[in-house]
Amino acid sequence: MRKNISLLIIFISIILLSACSNGPLFIKDNDKRYGFDDIDSPIEEGEEIELSENKELAFVLRKINYLKEIDVQNDRVEIDKNDTSLLSMVIKPCLTDDIEVSSVVYKSGKFHITLSSKKSSKNVCAPYISIKLLKKLPQDIEADDFVIDKENIKTIDIKYTKDNAINFVKQKYNLITNLPDSAELVYIDKPIWQIKYKFVYDKSDYEHPIKNISIDFDANEGKVLAINEEDISNFIDNGNIFALNTQKCIYYNKKDDNKNNICVYNIKNKKIKKIISFNGSIKSIYKSNKSDDIIINYKNNSLELMSVIYFSEKDEFKFINYKDDINVIDASFKSDNSLLLISKAEANLTKLYEMDINDDNYLELFSAEDNIIKASYINGYYVYLSKYDVNQMLYITKDFEDYDFIDEVENYYYADDNSFVYRSDNKVEGISLYTYNLSERFYKMIINGDYSYIKKINDDYILAKKDINHESYDLILHKLDNNLKEEVLFENVDNLNLYLTNDLKKLFKSTKVIDKNYTKRIIYEIDISKGDI
Repeated sequence: MRKNISLLIIFISIILLSACSNGPLFIKDNDKRYGFDDIDSPIEEGEEIELSENKELAFVLRKINYLKEIDVQNDRVEIDKNDTSLLSMVIKPCLTDDIEVSSVVYKSGKFHITLSSKKSSKNVCAPYISIKLLKKLPQDIEADDFVIDKENIKTIDIKYTKDNAINFVKQKYNLITNLPDSAELVYIDKPIWQIKYKFVYDKSDYEHPIKNISIDFDANEGKVLAINEEDISNFIDNGNIFALNTQKCIYYNKKDDNKNNICVYNIKNKKIKKIISFNGSIKSIYKSNKSDDIIINYKNNSLELMSVIYFSEKDEFKFINYKDDINVIDASFKSDNSLLLISKAEANLTKLYEMDINDDNYLELFSAEDNIIKASYINGYYVYLSKYDVNQMLYITKDFEDYDFIDEVENYYYADDNSFVYRSDNKVEGISLYTYNLSERFYKMIINGDYSYIKKINDDYILAKKDINHESYDLILHKLDNNLKEEVLFENVDNLNLYLTNDLKKLFKSTKVIDKNYTKRIIYEIDISKGDI
């Protein structure tokens, strides 16, 4: 009866072990492999092993994985502190993917674990092996008490681990980047680390500042054997990009002392044209919802707000001087032929006007004791932001009689002809981005976290995720209907003065370059479609 109970316990234990096993499951005892149905003698699991010279220990093979992430230089054995019958080992780099644990034998005061292989491989790996002894080891056994013997297994000695190689390369070439996109140990007559970086910033090369770099590094001699650079960027001009979701061109400011030189870069023909020059400080810039026309609001030397409109199709511009009795603080497009003006009057009175671009006629739309700081017209709705002390409230209305309060927000952004995006920070959900559908009058969270909105492409959103540790951003493609689906388009963006094409192949950005004699901003084009290396 006791024998049957013992066999039942063994049977249940083996089944439980098999549930977590990715490799072959067997019991090895004196060169005999037992299946579930043919165990002919009881094995008391949990008993401590009685050690004697040349004693072979029975074990169950739990798992063998062939790791490509290689960070070991020597064999290593670990004993589970809570269960001394559980052993795991990582083998130094070798050329095989067909390892068998042949035996575990105690001799000459050591536990000898013999590994064998029937065939070699061209791929370098670091095998991870887990076994369970059918009796526990004494508590005083340590990792140094084990010896791993290998039969027909070609091992590889390396002096430089992956981290050693990466740090050496980063320091030697002064790479401004984080971890490489891949670092693989290969064996071509000798062990070589093949390290690949994408989107590396080379501050010494203004003409092609962003590169993909592939490096072959000798894992023993510690030297670079080969380096291949692929230029994936081109210098455009000096200046600072305006973050506008235009279709055919990029607008930027090539500032010269106190003079603003507004330029346009045609994405298709790659031609640059200076379109407007003026003195003063730029307050805001907006794009028309229907075209690539822009309006720039700036303060001149007398600190009065002025505006200039550039009509992209006509290649014409128009300066606008507002009426003296209307204190305009901001202006945006209401339609192709009219502007939406925010005016500040006395006694904290805010007024909204519609101004005809062609004949300069003004139509008062709204007047109230309010502090409106931003306003837009989207799909028949006026969307505006009011500031009260440190709080900013977002509203929508069709006629300035019935209002909908949306949320307390940091800012809002035009998304498409029927929606806008806003960023809010509340006590319940924290910082989040939301989208508001105007025709259906409902909001939906895009994502929770410290993200900034860049643009909407069809039903997907391009976002910038803040990396606090590196004080930079990662550009993310986020699919609203699947919160788990995120694709990183570009990493380590130092600022959000950028433009991304709708096909997600080209990124235009401006960045600060600090040299010994000067500091300037440069604009360059990056072919992010070459990110797969």
